Amino acid sequence: MHLVSLLLLTLCLAALPAREEPVIEVAVTFDDLPASQQGIPIDRLRAMTERLLAGLEKHGIPAVGLVNEEKLYHRRGEVDARMELLIRWLEAGHELGNHTYSHPSLYDTPLETFKEDVIRGETVTSRLLAERDRELRWFRHPFLRTGGTLAVRRDFESWLTARGYTVAPVTLENWDWMFAAIYSQARTRSDRETMAAVTDAYVEFSERHFAFLERATLKVVGRQVKHVLLLHASELNADCLDRLVAMMKQRGYRFISLADALEDEAYGLPDDYVGRAGVHWLWRWDRDRKVEWQQEPVPSDRIQRMYEAREDYSAVG
Repeated sequence: MHLVSLLLLTLCLAALPAREEPVIEVAVTFDDLPASQQGIPIDRLRAMTERLLAGLEKHGIPAVGLVNEEKLYHRRGEVDARMELLIRWLEAGHELGNHTYSHPSLYDTPLETFKEDVIRGETVTSRLLAERDRELRWFRHPFLRTGGTLAVRRDFESWLTARGYTVAPVTLENWDWMFAAIYSQARTRSDRETMAAVTDAYVEFSERHFAFLERATLKVVGRQVKHVLLLHASELNADCLDRLVAMMKQRGYRFISLADALEDEAYGLPDDYVGRAGVHWLWRWDRDRKVEWQQEPVPSDRIQRMYEAREDYSAVG
């Protein structure tokens, strides 16, 4: 009798539907197009762009690239080639947005000067979009600095809305700009040992940081939101996108568009933050300080020392 009962129990358990892992939806964005590092030759920038776009296509990831048009004019004679990199993003089905012309900070740049920089940053991007019957609709603040005073912030946001922009917020990030600067210089030296070590450290840190931000989201919002991930257009992300995506999928991530992500009601939560620090939206929403933000992971001392020792041309913002 006991054996029969055990058999029936086993059959009943087998008939139950498998428990689905929780899904965390995320939109992926890339800052500083056409590329975050400026000292890299155009042939490497072209190859980087193709690898990055191929990886996004492989994994079915829709992305938004935020452009600093000043980077198009970094080297004489490369304007057309750098513009072609933006065109490749559009040809691959992704969107382009405005990250200002020269990447100034709204914290310490006069408001009208900042607005002029935004307008200047529309010149090429809006034309490329218009040629494809599309409109420029996304804006991201450089350094995530949204203003030095609330009056400046609200004035600028109203101005953006009047020009047809929507701010691209950030709820997930991984300090990729720091790892990327080290990685590209190692690539220039053909230092594969350092490249491999930085890649390993980057993926490991990303997972720890995402885990912290996921827990923070539950404390602040009470559920997982539709996240927005900030990355940079870099050789590091081009070369290890497969590993980064594999880690994210293992954590339950599913990739959606930025427009779909911003349908989440969380992006309407109160946010009156102003100040020098460029902080993500989870920190801004945590008005009651439910999260001990001093425990938020940062790259290791070794990675920070390597970054500080970099040459100036690899600096990113």
